Amino acid sequence: MASEAFVPLLCSADEPGFVAHLENLALSGGVSVSHVRAGPLRIERPERLARQDTGNDILMSIQLHSTGAVLQHGREASLSPGTAAIYESNRPYLLDQPDPGQELLVVRVPRGALGLPDRMVSELCGRRIDQSVPGMSAFLGYLRGLMATQNAVGVEGLAALGPLSSELLTFALRAFAQAGHSGWDSDRALLEAARQKILQELADPGLNVERLAQAANVSVRKLHAVFTAAGQTPGSEIRRLRMNKAIGLLATRPHSGQSIASIALVCGFRDASTFTRAFTREFGCTPTQWADNPT
Repeated sequence: MASEAFVPLLCSADEPGFVAHLENLALSGGVSVSHVRAGPLRIERPERLARQDTGNDILMSIQLHSTGAVLQHGREASLSPGTAAIYESNRPYLLDQPDPGQELLVVRVPRGALGLPDRMVSELCGRRIDQSVPGMSAFLGYLRGLMATQNAVGVEGLAALGPLSSELLTFALRAFAQAGHSGWDSDRALLEAARQKILQELADPGLNVERLAQAANVSVRKLHAVFTAAGQTPGSEIRRLRMNKAIGLLATRPHSGQSIASIALVCGFRDASTFTRAFTREFGCTPTQWADNPT
């Protein structure tokens, strides 16, 4: 169903009894809007399928419920309700929707209908767009209304809405490009989102400043500036949160029986020895010594 509505895709779902619903609304000029409701789902557009595509469409996923991610061009846009991301149909991409209760709108527009430079569109792909971007809130409201009143609009009315949909999307993408791709309405919101991302990825030893900036759709320089204003650095915050988690796990070790090596892995260290060295530098004693005498 997804391949027929959009482009040829590979879809997989691990959940037993998987159920999905897809409602596709075709407008004029090759524009379409789809309402998708599904369980946890992974949708992939591999290189071999992208190479076979003679089209040149741009798709936008707008998350309505649950969370997901759009990955393209080495970038990952983490989506929560009300946020969106675009991606090119003639390049590989991945839509990762691991949580239940997925609901989203997917807009498909021919690239030529946007009237934007190809390089600009490619640069915007795989980046999170939120409702603070001028035009996005209006675009989402328009799409919701369109899907809710499609029967009343009629065939002729729907045919006229293709160009309007393209124009509204173009306006929002221009605003997003001019805003430097960030879409954040305040440094405080960006700082909190970065901290939440650290907590989510804490067990990954590969977590670094570059990945945090990429997930937030900002430059490394911008992320450093936001943390510096709060008297920190991104690296120091990663270390602080890792050590906080380690302290919590060590405190429950008498009851959990969790090994030092296991705690090291959960806190994002590749092995127990690396964890022990970092912990000792921070607190002046080894994890085992701290666990034996936490006061």
